[in-house]
Amino acid sequence: MSFRRTVSLAFIGVSFLASRPAWADETSLLLGRMEALNASESTYSWQVDYRYNPARYLAWSASYINEGHVAGHKRDGVATQLWGRVPLYKGRIYLSLGGGPYRFFDTAARPDGAFNDVQGWARIYSVSAAWYTRSPLLVRLTANRIKGEGGLDTNTYVLGVGYRLWKEREPEPGELPEETEGEIPLKTGDEVTLFAGRTVVNSLQDQKGIASGVEFRKGIVDHLDWTLAWLNEGDPNVLRRNGLASQLWLADSYLDNRFIVGAGVGGYYFVDRKRPPRPGKEGTRDLAYLLSLTAGYRFSNHWFTRFNWNRVLVDYNQDTDVFTLGLGFRWKG
Repeated sequence: MSFRRTVSLAFIGVSFLASRPAWADETSLLLGRMEALNASESTYSWQVDYRYNPARYLAWSASYINEGHVAGHKRDGVATQLWGRVPLYKGRIYLSLGGGPYRFFDTAARPDGAFNDVQGWARIYSVSAAWYTRSPLLVRLTANRIKGEGGLDTNTYVLGVGYRLWKEREPEPGELPEETEGEIPLKTGDEVTLFAGRTVVNSLQDQKGIASGVEFRKGIVDHLDWTLAWLNEGDPNVLRRNGLASQLWLADSYLDNRFIVGAGVGGYYFVDRKRPPRPGKEGTRDLAYLLSLTAGYRFSNHWFTRFNWNRVLVDYNQDTDVFTLGLGFRWKG
């Protein structure tokens, strides 16, 4: 893997992970349309946002944006943006203007009918309006302009709902935290999760396979986890990969530490029994990068369920998305 690619992945990880615990966290799911300006086409688009509001007139966001499928392109990516915002009607409505970098992943068709998994940078500029209800729910409307490499400039228009996340009261300086029986600690501790799900190849055909594996997770300190996992991507016709994955995660928890979220970056040492022969790399073993998001819910101090979304990035045209859901057991670390 190239140095530039390593730096790019590190940037993406930092973009998703650079949040710190706060009372003003928001997450949103938005749906809508994408216009491809170069190709005069339109298609669906959807977006997942995490937003942190450190001040009345300032916000920061990390987003996953899926730009749908137009002729010759299937593109998605992650963005980080700084926002200036203006409150209206006693803070019930906020108008925002933001901008930042966008790292995209594009399955681009070639003239010979094949495809390339293209990665690159673009600029994203956005305007957004949010209506905050008296409950934790909010409604958000966002328009994005994405302009950069890859020969595809787009506009996306998405509308959706969000939720304001909150935390339990934290101890005052010098105050010892109270511990009650059955309370779920902030630190992750030690966990083991058995999971299964779906592998989707980032190709023009979206070949699919059954994924499975097991993950061990350890909380190193508050908000920092380490995982070691065995990942089997199944057999989606064009590949048959499995191997050992290790990642570092920044994680946070809400709703009395029961709802857990996080993002991780790491490596994946795999064997691909269907790997196409390539000059200089004729073996079936290689190293991939992993970029991942996770969300889960703790039913008790010991039992939980966890959803993982792993983007597997290799240096040949068989990147994959691996979506898994698992049942886990936790004990004190």
